[in-house]
Amino acid sequence: MSEIAEILGKNIRNLRKQAGWTQEKLAEKAGISVPFMTQIELARKAASLEVIESIAKAFGVSYERLFKMTASENKDLSYTLRLLEEDLTASIVNTIHTKFESFL
Repeated sequence: MSEIAEILGKNIRNLRKQAGWTQEKLAEKAGISVPFMTQIELARKAASLEVIESIAKAFGVSYERLFKMTASENKDLSYTLRLLEEDLTASIVNTIHTKFESFL
């Protein structure tokens, strides 16, 4: 499943544990089945917007809160993006050098 589904599942699981709820209790409050709740938390199934909204309402949070990354996750993402940028820059510079050398 996608990275967004993993973030959603992780945030739902963390909020559920902070509330001291079981998956059964959250599923009941959100009006979905326990197996589906399990699949959402494990990022194996995608939740519709309606289901996401009902989960957010069950927790009393905005639906945006279910998609927020933690500071450490943001830091890891920034680090990964920086590495990709460095690799891309090196590749572009290498390509430019190769092209110029072929003209000489």
